[in-house]
Amino acid sequence: LGLSLASTCLVLPAAAANCFRRPRQSSTMRLCIDGNWYDLEKWAPFHPGGAEIMQHFDGHDATDHFYSLHSKEAIERLQNMRPVDVKEPAPQPTKFDIAYRELKQKLVNEGFYERSVLRELSVLLPIVSMVVWGTLYAWTYPVLSAILIGVAMQQAGWLGHDMTHARNSAYCDFMLRYVSGWINGFDRWWWSNKHNTHHVLTNHVGIDPDIDNRPFLFLWAPPKSLDHHFRRYQHYYFLPLYSFLYVSWRMQSIQYAWAHKSYRTLLLSILPSYIWLAYLPLAVSVGSVLVGGFLVAMVVTLSHESEEMLTRRETSYVKNQFESTKDIICNDPVTEYLFGGMQYQLEHHLFPTLPRYYHSYTRPIVQAFAKEVGLEYKGASVWEMLKQHYATLKANALVTAKEE
Repeated sequence: LGLSLASTCLVLPAAAANCFRRPRQSSTMRLCIDGNWYDLEKWAPFHPGGAEIMQHFDGHDATDHFYSLHSKEAIERLQNMRPVDVKEPAPQPTKFDIAYRELKQKLVNEGFYERSVLRELSVLLPIVSMVVWGTLYAWTYPVLSAILIGVAMQQAGWLGHDMTHARNSAYCDFMLRYVSGWINGFDRWWWSNKHNTHHVLTNHVGIDPDIDNRPFLFLWAPPKSLDHHFRRYQHYYFLPLYSFLYVSWRMQSIQYAWAHKSYRTLLLSILPSYIWLAYLPLAVSVGSVLVGGFLVAMVVTLSHESEEMLTRRETSYVKNQFESTKDIICNDPVTEYLFGGMQYQLEHHLFPTLPRYYHSYTRPIVQAFAKEVGLEYKGASVWEMLKQHYATLKANALVTAKEE
């Protein structure tokens, strides 16, 4: 999960840009999965996650990236496709990849991927309660109502995020319209397309949309053409800016649905959110969106944005996650609740479709795995993560802009 306040185009030196994608062969898009090469050029336009994410893997192995996000139906569809004969040998998995696949299969066998309706409802009911209470008392206690609805919107964001990642779950598919749409005004397909790229190529500069928040915030030295005077103050203005995160996501959802002619989504999923907000007092509707956005932004910026920004291609899925992700250690029940499972960011990135209520159980498993295979597990307290985030913004506020 990342910030993505803006979707501007990143300008990279040619050497850095070319490291991510191999030269395209005419009329082919070849991805390697399980040691087999597949030409997906004709299938790409129909890919539910969009064609662009597949283009990033043209000429590369996508085995663990594919299995981390796809449903049983998608896996069966791939198995029915015919591999193509190519001269280029299939990339061989590293010892980290092999160990990761064994660990994931162990979690599957132990039932960690099975969803529980009761656990889902235990997360949903407090959100509904805050929405109802905040709506009923919006005219009597407007400040408290704005805070309650704002927290509900934040928690609905976490729950909708988890449901969007769910696979083979009719319950999650059904509830997404109400959790992501009616409460937050989000288009699940906009979110999924943007977010999946972040998951499979985390912190890859020029590809991962969740780390590119220019022209508002800079996490690396910008080219002079994209630089501006206010960058030097970004470590001062980032807090009020974060309040507008949900405003940005709402606008991007509408733009995406309209561009893709998803009029049913606009009418049945997004519009009800605005009818509800229009019913509330203006201060409550605006305040709740700003509160929800601020609370989400203060969480999603911590785990990745102070970690390594990759201008090289990291082909190993598991190594990429360890390099670019840090866990947040919540030492009290308030932050444990507010962070909504995102404090287990590494566990979530390693196992995206695993229900969030199991992440606390998998953290010690991941720590033991890292020690066993020789990867660095990173984690820090909320306060330490906030200080690191501020330091990152300050350092990049003062860094000299680069020539084109």
